[in-house]
Formats: sequence, C-alpha cells, structure tokens
Amino acid sequence: MVGIGRVGLPLALFLVDKGHTVYGIDVDSQKVNFILKGQMPFLEEGAETILRKNLNKSFLVSTDFANIAKTQIIILTLGTPVDENMNPSLVQIDKALQSASPYFKRGQLLILRSTVSPGTTDYVKSYLNDLGKIKVGTNFYLAFCPERIAEGRSLLELAEIPQIVGGIDRLSAQKAAEFFENLGIGVNRTDNVSAELAKLFTNMYRYINFAIANEFMILAGNHHRDIYRIVELVNKNYKRGGLALPGLTGGPCLFKDGFFLVGDVPFADLITTSWKINESIPLFLIKKIRERTKLEGKKTVILGLAFKAEIDDIRESLAFKVKKALERERAKVFLHDPYVPGYQNDLDEILGDADLIFLATNHSYYQNLDIAKVKKLVSANCVICDVWNIFRTNKIIFTVKSLESHLAKKQTEGLGDIFEAKWRDL
Repeated sequence: MVGIGRVGLPLALFLVDKGHTVYGIDVDSQKVNFILKGQMPFLEEGAETILRKNLNKSFLVSTDFANIAKTQIIILTLGTPVDENMNPSLVQIDKALQSASPYFKRGQLLILRSTVSPGTTDYVKSYLNDLGKIKVGTNFYLAFCPERIAEGRSLLELAEIPQIVGGIDRLSAQKAAEFFENLGIGVNRTDNVSAELAKLFTNMYRYINFAIANEFMILAGNHHRDIYRIVELVNKNYKRGGLALPGLTGGPCLFKDGFFLVGDVPFADLITTSWKINESIPLFLIKKIRERTKLEGKKTVILGLAFKAEIDDIRESLAFKVKKALERERAKVFLHDPYVPGYQNDLDEILGDADLIFLATNHSYYQNLDIAKVKKLVSANCVICDVWNIFRTNKIIFTVKSLESHLAKKQTEGLGDIFEAKWRDL
C-alpha cells in the first residue's frame, strides 16, 4: 500500500511495473476518481502508460484504508509541513495513523517516505506501540526511507539513486533493506535519525549553494557586472569549480526544511540567511526592473509558474511572489505556463503589447521562443528580466531591442553559448 500524491504515485507505479500488486489509498476522493479514469494528476514521464496498463488489475486505487489489512508493506508518503510559526507539524501524520491503525497487523513493515523533522520516526514508533496489538521491532517493523528523486523523472531515478534505509531497529532496517534490494535498488543502511538528517542535509546543501549563487549575482550587480560570464570564468576548466548559476529557488521541500534544523543550532545564521537570500530574490529583481522602467499601469507577463523546469508543481513557487510584488507596483499581471492547468493560454495573445516579460521558470518551452516573433508582439520598449539566462544574453535585465542586437552579434561573431545549469533541477 502506498499513497498516491506526488511522492507516492510514481513509487506505486514503479512497484506495479516490477510485478507487485499495489493498493493506492488517499483521502482525496476527487484525486482518486481522476486516477481511476486512467489519468495522471500531475506530470511524470512514462507514468500514464503504466497507470493505464495496470489500473484495476495490479494497481487498485481507493479511499478505503481497510485495504491496508491486505498488505505486507505500508508506505506512508506524508511529510511534515510547518505551521504558521514555521514549526514542524505532525497533524497530517497523526490523521493518517489514526485512519490506518485499525488495519495494522503483525508482520507488516511501515515505511515513512517523505521528508520529516528529526525524531518523527521515533514519534511514530511510540504511537504504534501505544496501540497495544503490535510491538515495533518484535512483530511490526518501521523504517524511514526518504525519496531523493527529481519530480518528473521519478520512474527513471527510482532505479538509479541509492536508497537510504533508516531502521528504527536492526530487524526493521533489514526488512526495509531487503524490500528495496529485491527491486534492484542499491541500499545504504543506517538508523532512523541519521536517515532523517541525511534527507534534510541533502536539501539544505543544495539550498545553501543556490543562496550563494544568488548572493553573488547581487554582488556582481553592485559592480555593474552580470553574473553569467563570471561563473563561466570560475568554472571553466577549473577542477575546483562548481559555482552554480542564480535563479528563483523554491519548492515545498527547500522552502521549509531548514526550519526543521535551526531549533537545535545556537548559531543558525547560515541556514536562515540562505532562506532570506533566496526568498528575497523576487523583490530584488523587481527593484532593479523599477530602476529601468515605471511599472504602474504596465502590462507584465510572467513566464513559468512551476517551482522548477519541466514540471507542473507550483507549490512554494517564487513566481507567485513575483506576481504579488508586481501587483503592489500597480502593474497589470498576466501568467503563463505550458504545463500548469489554467495557465496554458495562447502565448502570442498574452505577450501582445507586453511592457515587461519576467522569465520565472526555465522551461525548455521558453528556450525555443522565436525572438523575432516576440519582438513584433511586445511593446517597442519592452523590458525582459531573464534571471535564468534563457536568451543567452549574459544579462539579467535588458530590453527587447538589445536582445535582437545581441543575437545578431552572436550569429555574426559565432559566440558560443555558456553552459546550462541543468544540475539545478531539484
């Protein structure tokens, strides 16, 4: 049994494709009914083919928690959100355990899959032991086994990326490790708290690196230089390079995970400052745009709403922070994303007479735009904010006129593109 959210559903389909019978359970009846039509509720490469092939055969989807009693392995794909004070909240996990506990039985293995705050697996152990009918480590098994895959490529990466297995005890670790090893997945065994911290450290390491890149962008701007050429100079043919390119850094995990850690750190400046830097980038960019052009009453278009490229997930996306900032400037804001339902409007119509284009997500769709066509659609003095360097100008803020002249010069001189920061995918 697994959940059928963005973490659980790809895993369920991966297991089905490996020959397992899987019960997918969710409290959201609307989502369940959508999946029962053979449709994926979000983008995931290769998933819909497996879904339609196995639906109502080896993949059974419902809202009925009683199906848990039919299974040997239970995979809980609920993480730990934060409350209004940015403190970890276990409400979702409490509700799931309350609904599932009548159907737990001896011999089952419960795997916590999503990101949780340190100590959550111990909390679940205590909850389970209080039920009275099972005893964790003796006749019921518990482990934290975090996912570390990229949305949109889950089915591919599930088979490639080693699985961290954090058992609450030695026997639980063994049971969980055997489950993943039998799927052909490499396993790194540890205890549950180390596994919880490993998942958080993975996310925060990336988040801090992104903050450094964004801070360097600001520092370069203070010297009237753009960051892209400087990053190339740092990294090109240098074995100790690796500096990232700047960009909008969001998403449901990176936004909140640092707050699971700072309570235990007497000097939490690194993590909290990274959060402040990354969250401030939209306002910094709007400020720089405002220095170039008046925004009041201007038509502005935000291209890309997902928190990263090639997915349709808008949770904690900084594109909406950009939207709010532009609206505070009394700009007229229009939104577009080729993958997000409700925003897949005609791009030519949206760009018509635009005074500002803000590239918030580096979808490949936007990298293939016809620049000459864009120039004809937008206003003559249209300003472009391209923090991802999609148009390869090596500038963050520029006019559509300079974009065309840059491309002409590039074709004449044969200048090469700088490298893409593909590793920035989260």
